[in-house]
Amino acid sequence: MNSPIIQTDVESRLLRLADRLDTEVERFAEVSHERATQEAAHKLEYSSAIVHNIGKDTVAKKEAMAHLRSKDTFHAWKLAEAKEKATQQALIAIRTQMDALRTISANVRAMGG
Repeated sequence: MNSPIIQTDVESRLLRLADRLDTEVERFAEVSHERATQEAAHKLEYSSAIVHNIGKDTVAKKEAMAHLRSKDTFHAWKLAEAKEKATQQALIAIRTQMDALRTISANVRAMGG
C-alpha cells in the first residue's frame, strides 16, 4: 500500500532533483564546449584538405577527398554532438520531473498536508 504524500517528502525529492540539475548543467557546459571544439577541428581539417588538394580534379572530387581526409574529426564531432543532445534531454527530463513535483506540492499544500 502507498503511504500518504507529505510536504517534506515532496520537498526532499525536489532538493535531490535540484542537485541533479546542477550536476547536469555543469555537464552540459562541458559537453557543449567539447562539441564546439570538435566541430571547429573538423571544419579546419576539412577546409585544409580542400585547400591542399590543388589540381585539375572536379569540385565534387575535391570535396569527396576532403570528406575522406577529415572523417575522423567528423566522427568525433558527431559523437560530441550526440553527447550534448543526450545531456540536453536529461536536463529536460529533470525539469519535467520538477514541474510534476511542484504540482504535487501545491496539491498537498491545498489538502493541508
